[in-house]
Amino acid sequence: MKKAFYVVAMVLLVSILVEVSLLLCGSSTQTFKWRMATSWTLDNAHYTKEAVAICDRVNQLSNGRLVIEPYTAGSLVGAMDVLDAVSNGTIEIGHSWPGYWTDKEPSFELFSSIPDQMVIQEWLVWLYGPSRGIDLWQELYAKYDVVVFPGGLDGPEFGWFTTEPVLTLDDFEGLRIRATGLAAEVLEELGVTVVPLAPGEIKAAMERGDIDGFEYSTPAVDWLMGLQELAPYVSMPAWHQPSAMAETIVNQDAWDKLPDDLKAILEAACKEISMVDYLAYSEGANSESFDKFVQYGTTINVLGTEAMETIADITNRLADDKAAADPFYARVLQSQRDFRSNYRTWELWGDYKLYPEQ
Repeated sequence: MKKAFYVVAMVLLVSILVEVSLLLCGSSTQTFKWRMATSWTLDNAHYTKEAVAICDRVNQLSNGRLVIEPYTAGSLVGAMDVLDAVSNGTIEIGHSWPGYWTDKEPSFELFSSIPDQMVIQEWLVWLYGPSRGIDLWQELYAKYDVVVFPGGLDGPEFGWFTTEPVLTLDDFEGLRIRATGLAAEVLEELGVTVVPLAPGEIKAAMERGDIDGFEYSTPAVDWLMGLQELAPYVSMPAWHQPSAMAETIVNQDAWDKLPDDLKAILEAACKEISMVDYLAYSEGANSESFDKFVQYGTTINVLGTEAMETIADITNRLADDKAAADPFYARVLQSQRDFRSNYRTWELWGDYKLYPEQ
């Protein structure tokens, strides 16, 4: 009897082990198919390629276990509806820009770009270094049932395209300009009528004469979109966005269903494409694209130091007002300011022209 019992027990044990093994194998080979909504039209090749590259990299690294199909703006949801669609679970994942969501709360703009603040090389260090800006970013988006990762990092954007030359801050007064984020509020203080438009609406608005100018992205992006055909003047520097951070956003429930290895793959792909591949390609193409604008005949006008200091003063006052009314905004703004104040005491040693005098 004992022998028979042990035989039965061993058979049961083996059966259980086989079932557990099969379950584990089943979970490790489970596949997921997601749809990615983006804020980019097909002619917006740079950002569209970036979204596609993230999807392709995830598919490659996961051996097809997580397949993400990207869609251009309007195919699934409107360009300005991506966050809502991801938040409510209509779609699993999106690719967009945090500055588009400031109507929900102002803190979103601090994770995109504001005038006189984060420059390109500071984002990586602030997000993933001791300041852990990524934790603040996740905290904000968690309120919307969304997990967020970098979607693409750009350096300084091109300037303001206008139908009339802007040589001083006074020249902005009376213009109708497409702008977003805190820069739009700065322009309003300079007498501009701000017209918020999705990226895909800029060309038509200029051609109809609904606006007198606009800003969009870097020289490489702007040139590929054909924006040189819309206005003869560009006012520099790009004070409105000294850098720009796009986003990859994932519905929380969809994220929770992924096994840990696929979560790691998605996060790694976002970092790799956004902060290495795309960044290198985008920044590498900007100087050549800038030259193309000049050769095309675009007139580049440059605002002086006094004008830039005025813009910085307006920006800081507006940001301080928002911080006074919003504790989370205050936390993020202070984190970025503290980081920059500390980091720049070391950063300057990378360029001998900036070394402090002994």
